[in-house]
Amino acid sequence: MDSTVLFLPELILIASILAIPAIYIATNNTKSYSICSNISLFVSLLVVILFWYSPEDVSFDKSSSSYVIYDHFVINDFSQLFKVIFLMSALAVSVISSSYFKEDEPHQAEYYVLLLSSSLGMLITASSNDFLTIFVGIEISAFSSYGLVAFRKTDDKSAEAGAKYLLIGAFSSALTLYGISLLYALTGSITFDGVNAFLTGIDNGVIEGDFNELVFISSLFIIAGLGFKIAVVPFHAWAPDVYEGAPTPVTTLLAAASKAMGFVALFKVFIFTLEPFSDEWRLVLGIIALVSMTIGNLAALSQKDIGRMLAYSSIAQAGYILIAFPALTQDAVSGAIAHTLVHAFMKGGAFIVVAGVGAAGLGYDIESFKGLAKRSQLLALSMTICLLSLVGLPPLAGFISKFLLFYGVLQVGVAGETWIIALVVAGVLNSALSLYYYLNVIRFMYLYDPEESSDVVFSTSIRYTSVLVILFIVIIIPLFYQDLYSLCEAAARDLFA
Repeated sequence: MDSTVLFLPELILIASILAIPAIYIATNNTKSYSICSNISLFVSLLVVILFWYSPEDVSFDKSSSSYVIYDHFVINDFSQLFKVIFLMSALAVSVISSSYFKEDEPHQAEYYVLLLSSSLGMLITASSNDFLTIFVGIEISAFSSYGLVAFRKTDDKSAEAGAKYLLIGAFSSALTLYGISLLYALTGSITFDGVNAFLTGIDNGVIEGDFNELVFISSLFIIAGLGFKIAVVPFHAWAPDVYEGAPTPVTTLLAAASKAMGFVALFKVFIFTLEPFSDEWRLVLGIIALVSMTIGNLAALSQKDIGRMLAYSSIAQAGYILIAFPALTQDAVSGAIAHTLVHAFMKGGAFIVVAGVGAAGLGYDIESFKGLAKRSQLLALSMTICLLSLVGLPPLAGFISKFLLFYGVLQVGVAGETWIIALVVAGVLNSALSLYYYLNVIRFMYLYDPEESSDVVFSTSIRYTSVLVILFIVIIIPLFYQDLYSLCEAAARDLFA
């Protein structure tokens, strides 16, 4: 069987990207764009799951669990797990977008093309096997996101957010590319395996000249470039403005899928490729993790706009995940992968409710949620579950993923590296701190009456999507957490292989 079959999910998205402009020319039917996007994302998701559970149907090698194609792409548990999350997030965004935008809103064909293009870039990033491919994947997704953020050109906040995102994104890409080029100059390879093998040989042999310092400098540039993608301190300044100004479905994509894509790149580069020189960057990432979770939570306390509050919350969540990098063990990385995936459900679910409230004309301030429980018990319940799960309260999914993450990191500290224990303690204390601003939103939803007595109609698609989020966070992940963790362990093994 031809190995190109493994690219079927990506090919489906490419076909839809080409089909939507044709539909626009032929019919100019706004509903058809959404239908085409929904179908292509759903079919791609099914194909990814099929290839994951039945690899013997798509590969000549029946004994392998990892398939490298043309030396640039790899299909394994790690890539497939994140592809599922990317496609699920994009599908949810595509579904709610049809309710968020009015039928007469212009440029909807371009919107869905950009959404599918961003998803395509994420899939390429997940399967990348070298620095060039991962950079191309990130840039495809990033350039599409720039257009999505600035989609509402008549909205000053959206245009401003798009301009900021573009400028800072271009700067971060330049930093990443410079770090990659320096590594290529040092090692003579752009593949992850090639760079890792070269650094392993240097680490075991004689180190000449300033090689260590140059590897450290290249890792700093890559940390800075990818730090912008995941919005960690001090590379976070763009996130609150972009999360506030972008259309809320786009913010959902950025918070759930785009952040996970940034962590995919970090996992591939630091957990595997640069692992032989981990002493050069572990402390740096540990400090960034500590500062990010602290500043993110402290800044969120004073926010009045729900988008900005969730943006600072997202910065803090990135700090929690980063503590697994200094630990550098399979258990810690498995927990980090688990929390990255669960975070996509929690933060994506919260922004879906925000999109529903905004589309109903209630606004985006925290006070817009006054009396939401009396208007829609379902949306209020969904928001409450997402927020409490972000805190990490049992028995919700966020508690399970945080426990797996913190416990995996704590084992390293107990084993001898005591400074890592401080990261776990900081994570627990910051989680407790975050409870304040999350409970503030819940207080507005349940303890206040609506400011306007008029009935508000919420989108059916948003209500159904909220039900699915509740099922995942309350039932599916908590009941089957062992199966989820087994998948995360298998993904982590692929990184350490």
